Amino acid sequence: MTQNIHDIQERKKIKIKINDNEYEVLEGMNIVEACDAYEIPLERFCYHRYLPVDGNCRTCMVEIETPRGRMLTIGCNTKVQDGMVIYTNSENAIRAQKSALEFLLLDHPLDCPICDKAGECSLQDNYMDFGRYDFRRIVPRYFKKGKAINAGDHIVLDQERCILCTRCIRFLDNITQTSELGIIHRGHASKISTYPGKPISNDYSGNITDICPVGALTLKEFRFKQRVWFLKKTKSICVECARGCSITMEQNFNKIWRFMPRENPHLNRVWICDKGRFSFKKYHENRLWNPILNQNEIDLTQATLELENVLKTYHWNEIGWILGPYSSMETLYIAKKYFGENVYALIPPATGKKDELLQLPQEYPNEQGIRFFGMNVHQQELQSKIEKEQIKLLFIVEIDIYRFLANWRELIEKIQALPYKIYFTSFQDETSKHMDLVIPVRSHAEIEGTYINATSLLQKSEASIEPENSFISSSAVLLSQIAYLAGRIPRIFSSNSEIYNEFKNEYEELKQYSFSNIPDFGIKLSLPKIANEPFQGVKVDFNIFMIPETQLTKMR
Repeated sequence: MTQNIHDIQERKKIKIKINDNEYEVLEGMNIVEACDAYEIPLERFCYHRYLPVDGNCRTCMVEIETPRGRMLTIGCNTKVQDGMVIYTNSENAIRAQKSALEFLLLDHPLDCPICDKAGECSLQDNYMDFGRYDFRRIVPRYFKKGKAINAGDHIVLDQERCILCTRCIRFLDNITQTSELGIIHRGHASKISTYPGKPISNDYSGNITDICPVGALTLKEFRFKQRVWFLKKTKSICVECARGCSITMEQNFNKIWRFMPRENPHLNRVWICDKGRFSFKKYHENRLWNPILNQNEIDLTQATLELENVLKTYHWNEIGWILGPYSSMETLYIAKKYFGENVYALIPPATGKKDELLQLPQEYPNEQGIRFFGMNVHQQELQSKIEKEQIKLLFIVEIDIYRFLANWRELIEKIQALPYKIYFTSFQDETSKHMDLVIPVRSHAEIEGTYINATSLLQKSEASIEPENSFISSSAVLLSQIAYLAGRIPRIFSSNSEIYNEFKNEYEELKQYSFSNIPDFGIKLSLPKIANEPFQGVKVDFNIFMIPETQLTKMR
């Protein structure tokens, strides 16, 4: 079973000495985590916080004091004890660390200039930090061969680069429990391989390329596309399902090249599903950059004039609003707070894939935001108002209702008969083909905003890229402009963070957090959950109790 983070925080603290300095750490930590907690450098390859300890690389060697004198041991598999004395920088410890690294590098190919892992390779980093030994090989090098093997839907395997740390094997054995990889042969001929006729094909396969420390496993979708040192990283969340995993968006020259998981012990640990990982492609496909009036493209000035004329034509009480769980908290707030009684939220059917790890069937990120603000979700009431012509002008905000035609056919037929319909969207989707006026808004990758996931964790997302048409606004700011035109608010909000900083004062749980100081791990709210916590009933967090003290401080 996974361990509760609050139980971890309540663990007993003990005192140890590392390199003659005294530190206070949590009981149960291993030496690697104790060093990480105080940023004491210690080499490692096979150790990973969210995988079972294997201890095969032997690079985290340290010396500890024992009743029989000092002895060498591996830091990853040695728990700290009260009063323990540890040396990571003694002569014997350094010699052991260097020797282990030299052994791992013995047959490793020097193809760093063409390796996708270059720039984030642990082998390169560890050599510069802990190696720097003189070359002393006197026998010919052994070539394992096995380059660029097609190992699965998304994975390319390079057997020659592998240092047999087994992180990928432990991930597939313990997290996905699909076990597609194993080690074949013996001794220096050992190498990693898929089983015959069983490629790596599971919903989380991309994670093995993240945890591979040396570029033996790479992604087909990223291979030879970009050098990692050119990528600019932005903290964000995945919006492919209600889990809302923490990620970084990584872009260069305003194009997103990959999504990577961002560590969050409260949520996705360090994993994401392949569906979320590869969803970055959609932000550059089928985008809407200019407004469309009666299926003809117009510019933003013309669209603004048209919008002003339409708003003058109808009384405010004749205007209806449909929003959905795709919008940020800021967009939902403006509509709920300032737009009156005709604001409705539609929640699409939950038809996505579900598993015990991360995936949820709700393929949208902010259903809980709708519940948080107590928005009206009564579809029949909306339908009745349209039938009775109490609503004559309808705004649809960031929800492609025609995608759910089979579920909402009756409502959509009534909407189609309305005199005027306006749609705010980032993409040229099916709904945009049926609207009178379509106005582009910034996509999730282009805005800052907040979202509440299925387990009531509020997280913030930052803007990663600037839209091609930089004059378009976020839906929240655009709604505030409409509210201002209608005289319902005294000023226009200039950003989503400004809107958040207004509504957080109305909720006791958020008052202490301005947008800029929302913790990276999110804010746990008392709002009832709509799904179980991730990894429930699955034995995956073998080392979660060893989270560094510094991170626990952040979580508090």
